[in-house]
Amino acid sequence: MSEAGRCPMIALEGVSKTYPKQSKPAVTELNLQVPEGAIVTLIGPSGCGKTTILKMMNRLIEPTTGRILLAGEDVTDANGDQLRRRIGYVIQQVGLFPHLTIADNIAVVPKMLGWDKRRVTSRVDELLHLVGMEPGDFRDRYPRQLSGGQQQRVGVARGLAADPPVMLMDEPFGAIDPITRERLQDEFLEVQRQVAKTICFVTHDLSEAVKLGDRIAVFAARGRLAQYDTPSEVLAHPADDFVAEFVGSGAAVRRLSLLPISQLELAEIVISGAGAAAKDRPVLSVDDAGRPSAWHHVPGSERPPALVTVPLSATVYDAVDVMLDGHAPVVVVVDDDGQPRGALRWDSLVADLRPNGQLR
Repeated sequence: MSEAGRCPMIALEGVSKTYPKQSKPAVTELNLQVPEGAIVTLIGPSGCGKTTILKMMNRLIEPTTGRILLAGEDVTDANGDQLRRRIGYVIQQVGLFPHLTIADNIAVVPKMLGWDKRRVTSRVDELLHLVGMEPGDFRDRYPRQLSGGQQQRVGVARGLAADPPVMLMDEPFGAIDPITRERLQDEFLEVQRQVAKTICFVTHDLSEAVKLGDRIAVFAARGRLAQYDTPSEVLAHPADDFVAEFVGSGAAVRRLSLLPISQLELAEIVISGAGAAAKDRPVLSVDDAGRPSAWHHVPGSERPPALVTVPLSATVYDAVDVMLDGHAPVVVVVDDDGQPRGALRWDSLVADLRPNGQLR
């Protein structure tokens, strides 16, 4: 595999940063390992050093002490420009060049690396497809002609352009409206499933950190690493009072986003017309393709409730969201073909969840 195709581990060993006019360090003796091919989200209060840490990783800011290892190689003394060509960097402000087309914006680093024209064009089109933008429609446009969400997609594509093994992302979706932001998060996870980069992702949004991160690094003041663990452990077992307060009282709800529906025992559904109606089980009408069309009977309901569905690949949080939105006490869980696999009832879900948001 080529160097660009590897997804190396990043390690910070005893890294500190003190600015000349400050008596206290911005980052204090940080030891952090980012596993190969993982997304690590960095979160903490404003001014805790998250962006400084990210910039030290690609040497936009030089550490005062310590070592930074990329695939075991100490890059502290490496040429900064050459190092940054191996690391994709995406920021909240996007930073697209307004006078360049979308294609030329994405092609900046490949052209600097001397790629030939055919290879550059192929890579630009490949990346536009990857981030959900048809090359024929967007290649020759300019940044001013795109929405904020589209510009952010181009920023991600530009960061991936030279196929870097490492991606650093500094609140890339922070300035996007909530609906577009959630869609970009989903697309980002899908892109990561395809490219499997080693990613450090700075965010101020705990829900985003939980959704995207394989691991979460929670920072306190002056870059002190308060806790570094999986999202479920950070939410369920805060390391100290600072983390507990930072996570807040909504931790139990956020943990629902980590519980896949596929791990639940679903209620059996009787298909209307397939046999005698069962008073103690929900009865569902389906269309000619076998997809849910309406509830025929739901135990405990005087009249059939509104029909809402959720995919088997979704989380408990998703199921709760559609039930609340549809004012429905039950949701039909469907497979990839839209076929019903079972039902999830609100009362059963509440009864099966412990107070900390985990299953009994």
